[in-house]
Amino acid sequence: MSYAALRYHLSLIRTVRQKIAPATSRWRALLSLHYEQIQEPQWVRSNPNPVEIEPLLSGICGSDLALVLGHSSPYLASLTRFPAVPGHEVVARVAKDTAEWSKGTQVVVNPSLSCASLPLKDACTACTSGHPEMCYNRGRHELGLLMGFHSDFPGGFGEKMWVPSHQLYAVPPGLPIQRAVLTEPLSIVLHGLSHVNWDLVQKVLVIGSGPIGLLTLLAIQSRPLRPDLLLAVARYPKQQQWAKRLGADVVTDLGDGAVTETTGAPYPRILKALPWRPKGFDLVIDAAGSSSSLKGALECVHPGGQVLLLGAASEMGWDFTPLWSRDIALYGTYGYGDAHETFPQALKMLTESPIALEEVITHTYALKDYVQAFHALWDKNSGAVKVCLKPV
Repeated sequence: MSYAALRYHLSLIRTVRQKIAPATSRWRALLSLHYEQIQEPQWVRSNPNPVEIEPLLSGICGSDLALVLGHSSPYLASLTRFPAVPGHEVVARVAKDTAEWSKGTQVVVNPSLSCASLPLKDACTACTSGHPEMCYNRGRHELGLLMGFHSDFPGGFGEKMWVPSHQLYAVPPGLPIQRAVLTEPLSIVLHGLSHVNWDLVQKVLVIGSGPIGLLTLLAIQSRPLRPDLLLAVARYPKQQQWAKRLGADVVTDLGDGAVTETTGAPYPRILKALPWRPKGFDLVIDAAGSSSSLKGALECVHPGGQVLLLGAASEMGWDFTPLWSRDIALYGTYGYGDAHETFPQALKMLTESPIALEEVITHTYALKDYVQAFHALWDKNSGAVKVCLKPV
């Protein structure tokens, strides 16, 4: 059975050229994407576990962009297989009746791959202890890391998708699909924030006001005890409007007076080293995932403070001295923790929020119009915050 999908084809030569000449990465990126007819994965025919679903809306994630732009780290290359259909932020409808799901039910997808996804009889200790995001078998059994980055596990940029039953969550009645599509990134945020020692936090800085940064602000404001100061770095007007709407004080860069007031005037730089600040924020969340944003986070956190790296950061090369010399706790986070907690919690938060979060989806394109979708993301004058593809 064939279906239409947007598929990424890996070219090592093109990827090397993108890394050597980043200015050419955008136009080269679109050469990697093909809207084409493909066959359903072979394993689906012999495995009764997957539920066939039809994606209704799929968000373009920063990790999708990094993939097509050639910015992804080679560290995870052994857990990927191409060509693959990207898309892991998915709201869909069930295509056929199953024992657990009725045809037409709207669902969101937990795209993580782990022992239970096949399922494997010899489940690893990480999965059996409730941490599938740390699955030890990903390098074995041809599992991979995430749906959308593996030939056998297509993502949501297609007319069809196959997902294990336990990795689907019903969309609450009345929740618009434009909100529901934010469930996966919000689940990442909720798991990330669970690492923080909140007893030590009164002043928070969030660097980056893209979708992950904005959902971070939503989650922080939803906590029973809100911080005394919540500051967000937002570069573009639409992001600034949303950050303010979600209750943050907004600055455009780390040189703003509000940052200096909290961190103290930076001591003079020596060569290219980070400036030393005598004070700082209790918690700095890097939601941008770039070398400059993480440097900014380490610059602005106070000695003994906490830095949380949310989302898929890019390759970095820099001096770790600020980290150890100021006794900073740096948390890296991936996945959803216990997805049976984070996904329902995210759906509940999206349902109950009085803010029209569906308006975060600023652009939606038919799957075949993917070129316009990516150009909208790259055009800083387009006002794009979150761009989605509509396969069905």
